Amino acid sequence: VARKPGPLELGQADGVACRTVEMFEAFGLSEELVAEAYWVNETVFWRPAADDRSRIVRTGRVQDVEDGLSEFPHVILNQARIHDYLLGAMRRSASRLEPDYGLEVTGLVVDESGEHPVAVALRRVDSTTEERTVRARYVVGCDGARSVVRQAIGRELHGETANHAWGVMDVLAVTDFPDIRFKAAIQSGSGGNVLLIPREGGYLVRLYVDLGEVDAGDRPAVRDLRAEDVVAIARRVFHPYMLDVKQTVWFSVYEVGQRLADRFDDVPTELVGARAPGAARPGG
Repeated sequence: VARKPGPLELGQADGVACRTVEMFEAFGLSEELVAEAYWVNETVFWRPAADDRSRIVRTGRVQDVEDGLSEFPHVILNQARIHDYLLGAMRRSASRLEPDYGLEVTGLVVDESGEHPVAVALRRVDSTTEERTVRARYVVGCDGARSVVRQAIGRELHGETANHAWGVMDVLAVTDFPDIRFKAAIQSGSGGNVLLIPREGGYLVRLYVDLGEVDAGDRPAVRDLRAEDVVAIARRVFHPYMLDVKQTVWFSVYEVGQRLADRFDDVPTELVGARAPGAARPGG
C-alpha cells in the first residue's frame, strides 16, 4: 500500500550505482535502464581562477568509476522511471502484484498468536470514514522518516542534522558553460557550490545548489525559498558563464542529515536470538 494517489511522476533520487544496475540485471531490467539513462563516465571540477576569484575555471577531470569495478556503468535516471521498471516487473511476476494507492497506515498491532499475527489499520487518504484492517504474517515498513510502522513497534531514529541546506532542481537551461553535459562539482570564489548532474534524454540537467547554514531559530525560512531564488544563487556560482533557466521541471529544498533506526523489528533486546519478530514467546 502507498499513501500517494498513484505512481511517482517527477523528481526525487536519480543516481543508480553500478552494483544497483547489477541487481536490475538479475531481474532482467538492466538493458532498458542502461539504454535510457545518462552514463556518468567522468567527473569534472571547477574552482575559482587563481588570477581572478570572481571567475571559475576547470581544474580537474577524473574517471567516475574505477576499472574493473563492474561490467555496468554508474547511471542517472529519474526515480519515477525506476519505479516504472519495478512496477512492470511486479505485473509480469507470478503473483501479478499491483500496489494499492491512496491508503495510509494509521496503526499496527502484533497479536500473541495466529497464522497472521499482524493487524494493520488502513484508511483511505481521500476519506475520513473509510477504514479497514488487513491481517498479515509480517509487515515491512518503507514509509519514510515519519514511519507509522516503526512508531507502532516502538523503534526510534537516532542521528543528527548538519544544519545545512541544499536546493535541488531539474531544469531546462540555455548556457555557455562548456561542461553542461558532464557531472561537475563547481565551487565559486564567493563560497557558493553547485553539483551539476546531466539528466537522461540530453536536455535537462539537475542542479544541487548549496544554500549554506540553516538558522536553528528559523528553520522554516529555508523552506520558503522559491525556485527563482535558488536559480539566482546558481547563476552567481556559474560566473562568468551564462545560465538562463527556461523551465524548472522539479524543485525541492532539503537539509543534510543522517539518522538510523535503533532496531528494525519488535524483538526486545533481551530476547534477540531467542525470539523471531512478531512471535509471542521464545521459539514461537
